[in-house]
Amino acid sequence: MLVVGDVLVSDELFERHFCCDLAQCKGQCCVDGDAGAPVAIEEISELSAYYPDYKQYMTKEGISVVENHGDPFVFQNDEFQTPLLHGKEDCAFVFYEDGIAKCAIEKAFRRGEIPFRKPISCFLYPIRVSKVGKYVALNYHHWPICESACRNGDKLGMPVYIFLKEPLIQAFGEEWYAELCATVQRYKQEGVR
Repeated sequence: MLVVGDVLVSDELFERHFCCDLAQCKGQCCVDGDAGAPVAIEEISELSAYYPDYKQYMTKEGISVVENHGDPFVFQNDEFQTPLLHGKEDCAFVFYEDGIAKCAIEKAFRRGEIPFRKPISCFLYPIRVSKVGKYVALNYHHWPICESACRNGDKLGMPVYIFLKEPLIQAFGEEWYAELCATVQRYKQEGVR
């Protein structure tokens, strides 16, 4: 672990390689799993407010789940999460394009219709964020469906923290990210944490 400010950074974020390969995985991380993606409390009002803007890209089934619930997010396992279709697997915000699961929220963002990309937990994946005492901890989440992303990252020589530069900056700021890069460089040169 490296300590960067008040954040604990797992070695795997700079030792492992990763680069999403949607042509291979088909966006499976949005449709597999037993819980929705975590949504930070500070994201809820914005994502709820923009629901009418990204709703147009959702499936009828996803819209039905959200509107029958009465809110775009659910509270379960002590956190807010994206709702799932039938209470399991597919995120309610998923739609399919060319056989690939994609995010309706992100599509509205990419089209310039909303300023919010998607929940930070989705944007940071495969990094999982947790609390450890006074620290925030960043850990790499191992999931077999991401094997193609690991192979692609190996081929490109792309460490996880470089692949996820944009969401890391969004979550922690440019100064913090610059400090992370400097800390990783020092560690690689000196072996010092």
